[in-house]
Amino acid sequence: MKILLVDDHPVFRSGMAIMMRNLFADAEIIEAGDRAGLEREIEKRPPLDLVVLDLLFPGFDAIKDFPALRQKLPLSPIIAVSMTHDNALIDSVMAAGANAFVSKTARPEDICAAFLSVMDGETLVVRSSGPAEIAQGSDDLSSLTPRQLDVLRFIARGLSNKEIARELDISPYTVRIHVSALLRTLDLSSRSAAASFAASRGFS
Repeated sequence: MKILLVDDHPVFRSGMAIMMRNLFADAEIIEAGDRAGLEREIEKRPPLDLVVLDLLFPGFDAIKDFPALRQKLPLSPIIAVSMTHDNALIDSVMAAGANAFVSKTARPEDICAAFLSVMDGETLVVRSSGPAEIAQGSDDLSSLTPRQLDVLRFIARGLSNKEIARELDISPYTVRIHVSALLRTLDLSSRSAAASFAASRGFS
């Protein structure tokens, strides 16, 4: 799996690279810090499995340049990860084909969950969240991604995170992120509550 990470702040790139290696154990992380680096990596690399892109970095005008980037990478998921609170900019990038916008101020577990959701085919926006912002629950299984549904099925069978990781060929860390995300989405407080919920809906 090849991931292109574009951000002009080395400390953020380093932290994000660690996070993505935890999520995607086989990932090759390719880093760029400006527009020239972005274009160089696009030209010399085969199709990318994921692009993680800051919206504000040297030489890049998101409103003008993002549509062209989307055309160059028509099949690669692109996640914009930025400090911006400019709703017009966020809406413009999403309309131009971004798979997600994720605020850099979001909780790490929410950032990870968003990445996994995008790789499951979802499109989403995770805006800046303060400690008072609580994810709203839902009793609708359609709000879960396919991978979260897989994890829920294994929870219903009583499997541990390590056992689920072996079944799905992913890391236990990734399973933990999926579990946290589905608990928040379904407004459930624990794994046992998730198992009961799943059993009541015919999961086995």
